[in-house]
Amino acid sequence: MIRAAVLDADIDLRSLLGAIAEHGIRFRVNEESGSQVIWVATQAEADTVAQALSRWQELREQGLLAERGPQQSGSLSSYFPLMKMFTDVANAFLQAPVTMLLILGSLVVAAVSSLGSDLRPISGLFYPSFVLAQDGLLAGLGQIFSQINSLDALLRTLTPALLHFGAIHLVFNSLWIWHFGRMIERSQSSLLYLGVVVFIAFFANAAQYLWSQTANFGGLSGVVYGLLGYIWMWQLLLPSGRLRLPPAMIGFLLVALVLMELFAGSWIASAAHTGGLIAGIIAGVFSAAIFKLRQR
Repeated sequence: MIRAAVLDADIDLRSLLGAIAEHGIRFRVNEESGSQVIWVATQAEADTVAQALSRWQELREQGLLAERGPQQSGSLSSYFPLMKMFTDVANAFLQAPVTMLLILGSLVVAAVSSLGSDLRPISGLFYPSFVLAQDGLLAGLGQIFSQINSLDALLRTLTPALLHFGAIHLVFNSLWIWHFGRMIERSQSSLLYLGVVVFIAFFANAAQYLWSQTANFGGLSGVVYGLLGYIWMWQLLLPSGRLRLPPAMIGFLLVALVLMELFAGSWIASAAHTGGLIAGIIAGVFSAAIFKLRQR
């Protein structure tokens, strides 16, 4: 994909996008560092977008475009902020439904459990008990697979991701899930993203259970690190793709993973972080390789 245009995040692009669509151009728009980026498939389409953008800017400067800004006087949202909030949430669900459901599910569980201080209402979300007769990751995974004999047991290998113990834990994970998840859902299908999240959550939770041999853990941080690994692999294998993170951000989160294990290993689910990261790397390599093969 080719970056055809970059505009400020607060600009209403609907009329411009309509003009681009009239040329029969298929495009994508995503948000990067406070800007709106328009992506197209070919250089010829990028040139057409540049021409449409130039004409659109001329009309905009002449006041010939009727745009509705977020604070436009007389709009219902200016009198009823809750209506704008509802609209923003609805738009977020449309753009990234799986990501929003993950965050909403975590918020509901946090509310029901008083941020993890009352575990009785959420006892059914903790990891199930498995008999582990042998040591080792592969042997342990095999034993877990062999003992999943119901849908309830299968779901409970995933639901610990929704458990959070404290406001900071919840907010930190929700912000990173929103950042990574929205990026993936906007550039790939929500169904693929859901499959990636399930794969990561399963292996992150299994790694933590095998390491600690207790079900007293939870949080989306294993999924967060898995999505980091997933985007990282796509960025390495497809440098011109739309999934990209600043190298400094990748480095920061990897260093944070090591520091958390060194200084807070007994308080956090380090094995879930590492297991999630490895699962995300595997999913990223596999899916990016398939994408590259289909492009040939």
